[in-house]
Amino acid sequence: MLRQKETEPVYRELVDALADNVVPMVILSGMMAATGLYIWLVVPNVLAIVTNVLCVAVSLVKIGMILHHQRHRAAYCAAPLEMLQRCEWLHAVTTIAVCVSISLFSIAIYMLPETALHLLPVAIAFGYSAGLIARLSVRPWIASTGILCLVLPNALATALLGPRHVFVALFLAVFAIAGLQSVAFVHATARRAVALRLELESLARRDPLTGLFNRLGLREAFEALAADSGQTVVVHAFDLDGFKEVNDRFGHSAGDRVLAVLASRIQASVHDDIIVARTGGDEFVMVQRGDEAAGRALAHRIHKQLTRPCDLGPDQTISVGLSLGYAIGLLPEAKFETLIHQADERSYAVKRAGGGVRGPDATPPRPDIVAPPAQRFSRRA
Repeated sequence: MLRQKETEPVYRELVDALADNVVPMVILSGMMAATGLYIWLVVPNVLAIVTNVLCVAVSLVKIGMILHHQRHRAAYCAAPLEMLQRCEWLHAVTTIAVCVSISLFSIAIYMLPETALHLLPVAIAFGYSAGLIARLSVRPWIASTGILCLVLPNALATALLGPRHVFVALFLAVFAIAGLQSVAFVHATARRAVALRLELESLARRDPLTGLFNRLGLREAFEALAADSGQTVVVHAFDLDGFKEVNDRFGHSAGDRVLAVLASRIQASVHDDIIVARTGGDEFVMVQRGDEAAGRALAHRIHKQLTRPCDLGPDQTISVGLSLGYAIGLLPEAKFETLIHQADERSYAVKRAGGGVRGPDATPPRPDIVAPPAQRFSRRA
């Protein structure tokens, strides 16, 4: 369940952490099996053994669920939100089933005549509750429900043993409530830590001014794209013509605003699967899946959008030119550096010709399209 204070990326990270609980569950299953064997040797009781077998069986199902999550971890990380929520619910159902089965086993132990064995349910309840707090607080509703299903039946069964056991039952109930507070604290701490880590990762891969990828983010995105072999990609490299004059005349603050406006135009003009990066002051790179026709269409669309005047406020309209070159390659044979170099060369060539767009089929020195002569920047009268 997506909590109100969790963004989707944080939620995905926290649900992913549910796959890290195999070792505690294996230990629990082993301890349950050993406890059942010990009780059978001390006081053979059918109800105790049946509930113990149920407890071990449900624990094994829970282990199977965790192993399934681990095996398909990458798929779940990239899955739609609805599928991830179903995965969370499966973890919840199996966890609560384990807690209920432990409670049934505990009640069966309380019914045994050997009073020394009555310490076992308390030890199991406190031990597994600690594990729920430590491991499952990333999904607080699962951990809290599990603790209540685990401790409250124990407290009730203890109280029914006699008046002298009521204090122990109250003791268990108070610690259950304290456990819920611990769950909330651990979840809040984990949520903040994950959010901070994701923010730092984003800052390391994103340009802070435009929100586009930087060089590191561009390279990683291309490498991820290259893992899917057999597809054609188009790499565009372009920079702004006349941008230095904008900074010189209007100041760097105005130049930054122009870059932000143009970056938003780029993002509005491309599909979500197109990689866009700012690699320098006024230099940009785009990577798209597709053939030469798709690359040419995108290049012309970007040229049209970015050469429109930028209205930065009252009496201030700024226009810049654009020189764009693009190169085409087949993955995984095509190398990132090679495609960038080819696109850069065509971008420099078309800049020398006056600006515009040049692709691999353009005949030098004539570009595919030529930027019309225009005032690079102006102020409204």
